[in-house]
Amino acid sequence: MKKSKRISYSYFYSFLIMILLSASLCTLPVTVAFSAAGDPPGIVITSPTANEIVNTPGILLSGTYMDDNVQQVSDLLFTAYDNGVQISDSDTNAADWTFGSNGTTKIWSLNQTLLEGNHDISVEIKEKYSSPDPLLANASVSFTVAIRPYISVTGILNPNNSERIGEDLTRVPQDALLKVMVVDDNPMTNLVNKIDSLTAPYNPFKVISGSTVINGTANIKETNSQPGKYSYDLTFTPNELFSLNTTYWVYLDKGMKDDSNNPIYSKRFNFTTKSNMDETENPHGHYALNTNMCAGCHSTHVGMNNSLEGGSYQVAFADKLKADPSSNYCMACHDGTTNAPIIDKINNKYHHNNPSDYSSTGVNALSQAESCTSCHNPHLEWSEQNQNLLKDHYIYTHKTEDRNKNGLTSLVVDSLDTSCDSCHDDSSIYNQTAYPGVYEVLAYNKASMAVGTITPKVIDKNPDVVTQTVSDYSLCLRCHNAAKKKSDTSMADIESYYVDPSSAHNFTLPEGKQSHEDGTKLNGPIPCAECHDTHGSDNIKLLRSQLGNAETDDTFTMSGKVWTAAYERQFCSKCHNGLTDIYGKTGKIPDISKSEGHDPSTQKGKQACSTCHSNSYDPQKADSYEKAFLEAAHAPKTGVDRVAP
Repeated sequence: MKKSKRISYSYFYSFLIMILLSASLCTLPVTVAFSAAGDPPGIVITSPTANEIVNTPGILLSGTYMDDNVQQVSDLLFTAYDNGVQISDSDTNAADWTFGSNGTTKIWSLNQTLLEGNHDISVEIKEKYSSPDPLLANASVSFTVAIRPYISVTGILNPNNSERIGEDLTRVPQDALLKVMVVDDNPMTNLVNKIDSLTAPYNPFKVISGSTVINGTANIKETNSQPGKYSYDLTFTPNELFSLNTTYWVYLDKGMKDDSNNPIYSKRFNFTTKSNMDETENPHGHYALNTNMCAGCHSTHVGMNNSLEGGSYQVAFADKLKADPSSNYCMACHDGTTNAPIIDKINNKYHHNNPSDYSSTGVNALSQAESCTSCHNPHLEWSEQNQNLLKDHYIYTHKTEDRNKNGLTSLVVDSLDTSCDSCHDDSSIYNQTAYPGVYEVLAYNKASMAVGTITPKVIDKNPDVVTQTVSDYSLCLRCHNAAKKKSDTSMADIESYYVDPSSAHNFTLPEGKQSHEDGTKLNGPIPCAECHDTHGSDNIKLLRSQLGNAETDDTFTMSGKVWTAAYERQFCSKCHNGLTDIYGKTGKIPDISKSEGHDPSTQKGKQACSTCHSNSYDPQKADSYEKAFLEAAHAPKTGVDRVAP
């Protein structure tokens, strides 16, 4: 009996102990139970890569992490060290860190501003509540921050030492000097010594006209024009006078370096020299004073249209061109045979709408432009504000009671579409005080001048409808918009892509900065001229052969007439190659280890870039490819996994 009681008590106490143990286990954090037996966490740094040279002090470190023991990132502590010194942790400096996921992969990123020089960054991941010792892991990477010098000013010095700053300068004197300003965060003593050398002076300028290299000498002078920076004026003096009526291209040596061996953000620009006529004259003559000037382009009795253009100046193939006859008589002078500048690249194979048939059976033999007067107004006076006589227009909003007068159906009238004198027969309509409206010279800004801000569109037939445009490129977007495409389906609507806020070709200024690392101020869509040559190209779509601002032998050349996936990949890779600088950024080389679509050895890697980098591509629609390419070129999207049929 006593033995039986002892056995019962022992069962009772054993049962009680088991209950107490179970209760105590239930009150402990879940992570403790798993931490003792779980695997340690893991972390990887994917960017920057090992030994990379990063050309901005604002560094975004990023990577992936894993931890099977915890479910919340708040249960982890991330700590970053630079050369062994802690610089940030995810608890104390939470604003520095960002966490998320990419499908099943957990990702992290850290924003830091680092000094110029070498950095050895390690990032540690630690479980906050693991016991008895925290489970942790770390990863490290070494890279260099190099603040590169840049060119802030391009232009010329006139013989009287006055400056003209910009690009596409015209009517430049034969004896002008070329000028650029180089800016760096530290003194550039080595550059000064190299240029001032008496034995082997360094000339960072390369000036060319066609295939001819212009020889000359360089000079350098330190200035104080950039607060907090070191700035230097570099000038180029040619050995001989520049030729009249000639376009020159200027490149700055991409091998130019500062005293820390950081390469410069190079620039290229062009200018055209003057003719030998009086500088004060209109390039095409004062029509009000000498009506004989009009006969140079208009023929009173045998004109070919309502503007009396063409006539005896019409050339043999004009009737075969889908073009305004103005291109023919403009080229009677602007072909280099008379006292007028030859049009740069006009002898190249392809031009605007010439011919419209780019198919494999197209002839592509003629080389007239579509219409010079589509972009230029030959009646304008030359000015520094409009050196290329770009087309201008006047937009006037009539009063409500004017509707239906003289057939007026829209209160907003744009002189580009409807000439004012088509309804008004007296000169009072040109009185802007009596008829206040919007006057605009169409813009075609490029790298050093473009800001790219998306703005309300003033050229609209319905003032109650608010549309958007980019006024910096209004010359191109006047035709390449949705309204023009509606009336002419062969026209490409680029404006819609340019105002797309999700475009990866929209450049934004670094926070708190007035310019990019290369000194440019673009804060919007990339300029048209970064990919296209204005007057002519040996590639279809007027695509440039050299991309970026530095002279390069890695050119883009199309030997065929049909745009293919191979051509598209080749063209895009001229910037996305890890070498080409543009607006303070270097186009990244796609990581083929992370994406089969970027591996040219695979079938998917032979697809067009637009297959994955547009929202427009639909493998079920054969006609979607052209639209997909336009989107991928002008407003590319983050890649998605698609397979072309």
